[in-house]
Amino acid sequence: MKQLTTLGYVIAADILSLFIALTLAGSQSPVIRVISAVCTTGILCVMLISHAAKTAKNDLKAERQTGSRLSLTEPLTMAATASLPAVLSFLALVLTRRSGANLYPLHKLINGYFLQIFNLIQPDSRAEVLTQGDLVIMGLLTLVPAAVFITAYLLTRSGVIFPED
Repeated sequence: MKQLTTLGYVIAADILSLFIALTLAGSQSPVIRVISAVCTTGILCVMLISHAAKTAKNDLKAERQTGSRLSLTEPLTMAATASLPAVLSFLALVLTRRSGANLYPLHKLINGYFLQIFNLIQPDSRAEVLTQGDLVIMGLLTLVPAAVFITAYLLTRSGVIFPED
């Protein structure tokens, strides 16, 4: 159930990010595109940090109540779930890039929080123009949601961020 909630946070971040990214997409100014990229990526990060911190605090509370330490399996699967849409759309993009099926625009929409970053990497909307370097950067971006979630979760559990009152 927590994995579905995590997916809901990612979808919500995508929708909010698309609203901002598409609103500013008409601008050809690199400064506006960078600002949009920072804002939309920030939306994803803030939402996942909030969700991870809430999850970690609930887990700490459950541990105090039961007296036993909870496994990290569930938070790790939640982190993997956070990156799942990005990873699946990236794999589909890579596998179909040379086949004539142009999934690059769909990949951009599924990862709306990275839309402006993708436009900075390769503004063309055709998948076949993507270079190996472009794909490497895009592949690394698929790991961002998982990394943000698990980092925030572990830092909250250890009391580094959002310490308990």
